[in-house]
Amino acid sequence: MGFFNIWTFIFTIINILVLYYILKRLLFKPVTQFLEDRENKIKSSLEEAEREKQEAYNLKAKYEEILQNADNEKKAIIERAQKFAEERANKIIDDANKEAKAIIERAKEEASLEKIKAMHDLREELSQLVIDAASRVLEKKLPINDEDIIEEVIEEAGASWHK
Repeated sequence: MGFFNIWTFIFTIINILVLYYILKRLLFKPVTQFLEDRENKIKSSLEEAEREKQEAYNLKAKYEEILQNADNEKKAIIERAQKFAEERANKIIDDANKEAKAIIERAKEEASLEKIKAMHDLREELSQLVIDAASRVLEKKLPINDEDIIEEVIEEAGASWHK
C-alpha cells in the first residue's frame, strides 16, 4: 500500500498540475484578460465621464458668459432706446415750442396788421364823415359851429359804424 500511495500521490500531483495548466490556459487567462479589459473599460469610462464633466463645466461657464453678455447688451440696447426716445421727445418739444412761438408771432403780426387796417378804415370813415358834415354845412349854409348838424352827423356815423 505504501507504493500505491506514492504512485497515487504522484499521479494526483501530475493530474493537479495538468489540471492547473489546462485551467490556466482555458480559464485563468481569459478570465484575467476579461477582468483587465473590464478594468480598462471602467477606467476609460471614468476618464470619459470626467472629461465630459469638465466639458459640461466649460460649456456652463461659456453659456453663463454668453447670458451675461446678452444681459449687458440688452441693458445697453434699452439705454440707447431710452436715450433716443428722450432726445426725440426733447426735439419734438423744442419743435413744438418753436412752432408755438412762430404761431404767436404770426398772430401778433396779424393782429397788428388788423389794427393798422382798422385804423386806416376808421380814418377813411372819419374823413368821409368830415366831408359829409362839411358838405351839409355848406348846403345849408349854416355856420360851422351848429351843434345840431354835428350831432346828427355823429349819430349817423355811429349807426353806420355798428352795422
